[in-house]
Amino acid sequence: MARGSSRFWLWTAPLVIGTCAAAVLVSGFVLALRGSLGEPLGDPPPLQQRTRLVAPRDGTYRILVVGDSLAKGTGDESGKGFAVDVLDAAKKRGAAEMTNLGVNGMESPEVRALVETGNVRALAGGADLILVSAGGNDLSHGATRGSASPSDVAGAVADARGRYVENLRAILTTLREANPPAPIVVIGLYDPFGGGDGGPGRLGSSVILQWNTLLSETALAYPNVFVVPTFDLFQGRPDRLAADRYHPNRAGYAEIARRILQVAPGR
Repeated sequence: MARGSSRFWLWTAPLVIGTCAAAVLVSGFVLALRGSLGEPLGDPPPLQQRTRLVAPRDGTYRILVVGDSLAKGTGDESGKGFAVDVLDAAKKRGAAEMTNLGVNGMESPEVRALVETGNVRALAGGADLILVSAGGNDLSHGATRGSASPSDVAGAVADARGRYVENLRAILTTLREANPPAPIVVIGLYDPFGGGDGGPGRLGSSVILQWNTLLSETALAYPNVFVVPTFDLFQGRPDRLAADRYHPNRAGYAEIARRILQVAPGR
């Protein structure tokens, strides 16, 4: 696989939102649909390149998956999730194996703590592809931590935003230090409640688009890191959601895997 510089996809939907939008969102949503841009976060920290911790060359293609319930595949009635779809694609070309460390409910600080352990650094060092899903819980949990006051909700989500960027940088730095050449694919956020009818759902979608833009801008500082967008895959497509109306179902995860394979074809 060719190793290139960072690439990302940015969506051009309007990203105008503030405290007044948060006031609308408080009345309509409690998960993932409220936020504030907050203050500028400054330049990313310098990236230090190190040699790989582990570099097996036995012909087996190794995939490491870290993150939240999307990484785990929650909601997929088949139990596969996008990770197994990617693994199956790799197996069509030769020996392949996967380590999936996705955990339901994980926020970015927990993903960061996991990635920074010696065992996971070693796994990352020996991986040929690394898949990361983090941020959705930071946003949704941040919204629910605010009180009923719109300004408090906006402040809580702005705080969550700052923590998310800090942790995302640490996650990508650690993975890239452990393994300089392997592609790292980060899964973008989607809006499970989006309707496209011009109502509160569209305001919530704007918040998520802001976070996706932030994710893409952060990834730019790291070589061979790809942000895979998922927003459009679920906008107005409740048929791609699981029974909980929050996580993807089999069809939804298959679409995410198809996007991943467009930038990381499996070997």
